[in-house]
Amino acid sequence: MSLSKYPEKAFLEAIGKNIKAYRVKKGLTLEQLGEDIGTDKSNMLRIEQGKNITLLTLLKLSGFLEVEPHTLIKTTFSMTMEDIEKYVIRKKDKKPGKSGEK
Repeated sequence: MSLSKYPEKAFLEAIGKNIKAYRVKKGLTLEQLGEDIGTDKSNMLRIEQGKNITLLTLLKLSGFLEVEPHTLIKTTFSMTMEDIEKYVIRKKDKKPGKSGEK
């Protein structure tokens, strides 16, 4: 895979799709699963749409969906080490106070 501008977005969207698939398979609504893990429907929707998710939330979801946590993050998304290094360097260069000057 070539490095997209926002590879983290593609990764989180893939995880969100997994979560949604397991939720639907269990016959749960966004509201029901959200209530089970201590959040609301809108936050569950954000997670399923690929917004950021904490590891604690991932752990709670895996418990209520009755799957191992790694099952929820297993995706076809992939990056080479070279792409990861480029991504990290780009993020590092965008930190406040960095102007790209050497």
